[in-house]
Amino acid sequence: MVDIFPDTGQIRLAHLASTGVLPFVVDPPAAAWALLVVALGPNCAPVGARPPQIEIQARNGPLASVPEAPATASVVDQALAPVGSASWHRLGFDVFAVQIDITDPSDRPWAVRFTNTDPVELGFVWSTASSPERAQQPRIVMDTTPIQRTVLVGTALPDIVIPISNIGTGPLTINGAADQPMGAGYVLKDFPLPLQPNGCDHLTIGITAASLPPVTSTVDATFVLDCNDPVEQEVTLQLARTEKDKESKEHKDVGKENKDGKDRKEHKDDKDDKDTSKEHPADLMQSASPAGQPPEHFIPPVQRPDLSDSALRDEPPEPKPAEG
Repeated sequence: MVDIFPDTGQIRLAHLASTGVLPFVVDPPAAAWALLVVALGPNCAPVGARPPQIEIQARNGPLASVPEAPATASVVDQALAPVGSASWHRLGFDVFAVQIDITDPSDRPWAVRFTNTDPVELGFVWSTASSPERAQQPRIVMDTTPIQRTVLVGTALPDIVIPISNIGTGPLTINGAADQPMGAGYVLKDFPLPLQPNGCDHLTIGITAASLPPVTSTVDATFVLDCNDPVEQEVTLQLARTEKDKESKEHKDVGKENKDGKDRKEHKDDKDDKDTSKEHPADLMQSASPAGQPPEHFIPPVQRPDLSDSALRDEPPEPKPAEG
């Protein structure tokens, strides 16, 4: 039996922060047990993290701080009776393996506590099994947002790149061959083989050309990415595509150009009218005055004798007082 913790994601610990005392299962007749813990760096790569402080507890006994091999620590139960010993050693990719030798096999609870001793905040995921080899378990992290594309006849679309990472304690393997059809005209072109703990990579998905005649309705497909993650063994991707004739887009563009041309002409006509008004302001003022009345801008000569022989000579005469 293999267990991986936490149930999802990872536990983030700042410098010198600790988890609680967390139980894990050991088979009652087992004379040995293994625990793997991965320290996850912030940049999708091992950071050469300092080993966390690892403490093991049997039943309700005191926590035993586990040293690096070849040194060992004695593990005792609540009565302080020795029940086993433990040590750890470093594997690659910032994975640390704890080996527990059980001298008194019994059906008792076991627990562990981790403390981050690295100056950098780290994530932690751990797994347990009867041996370090069996305890290796990947944990896939991948964006499964539905993919939808519109494909024009005669136009190629760039590949789709989906980030993928492994935050588990063992290598992540994706099953299947490269260049495998996914449905709806998508092809899984490339993926990492394998992806180690603390590693990030990507899937490359290609898009086939539009058919002739194009399929104008939307075509859907569901693709299952098969991997060795024991929890997320089948990661599902929803795919959709619509094909369109390129000419329909060009016709639409021509219509837009005609509309733009019409708009430009209307704007030009408006501008011409405005310029005409600017050149002949008197015409507008004249038309704005009531019939039979002098223009609004009329200034009697008696008020501006200095202009009586210039601008005012083109003005209508001052109205005479009514007879009677």
